[in-house]
Amino acid sequence: MRKRLTRQTTIEGAIAYADEHGINALSISALARHLGVAAPSLYVHLPNGLKELRAALSVQGHLGLADRCRRAATGRSGADALRAIAHAEREYACAHPALYAATAFAVDDQEVRRAAEEAAAVTAEVLALGPLTAAVRAHVARGIRSAVHGFCALESAGVLVLRAPADESPRADDSLRTDDSPRADDGLRASVEDSFAWLVDALVTKAMETVAGATAAWESGPRST
Repeated sequence: MRKRLTRQTTIEGAIAYADEHGINALSISALARHLGVAAPSLYVHLPNGLKELRAALSVQGHLGLADRCRRAATGRSGADALRAIAHAEREYACAHPALYAATAFAVDDQEVRRAAEEAAAVTAEVLALGPLTAAVRAHVARGIRSAVHGFCALESAGVLVLRAPADESPRADDSLRTDDSPRADDGLRASVEDSFAWLVDALVTKAMETVAGATAAWESGPRST
């Protein structure tokens, strides 16, 4: 028996379809085929069609990401919190590829903007505990989010080709090596997880250097009496 079609089941169907086929393959006609209904029937629940569907996915994606990152940062501060947020974002991207991809939709919608602001606020709240100005906090938060999102998008697209091979057994020429110097192809053995950890460490190090610089400037500045 077919599940009764509602706005929520339509959105759930869109998420399932996009998880399997990619967010760019999602259309009203493709979703209708996936749900086994006529395309016009979807407009009963989504009067503005694909634009409304994309906005709904974007809102759900942003709010889900915000929740995952906020829970990861709970009980942490500073560099530890920033690392936890970055890793939580990648985990969310891997677990919910369609919803994560939808966070990049450029949708002119008030609900989407509010949800996006909530997701961005998680990192900003961690940085707000230091002496950074609002402008510098925005730069740092945007920088971290942009780099992490870019990595996740590339990983999702399957273009991070420097993956560790499944067979890590010694090669024939390994027996001829007399030192511990790196091989020419050692870079190909780097795992995606290690690469992401390297990126996060670089981002957090730069962020904390910025915080330290602002703290030093504040402590050495003039004090009002």
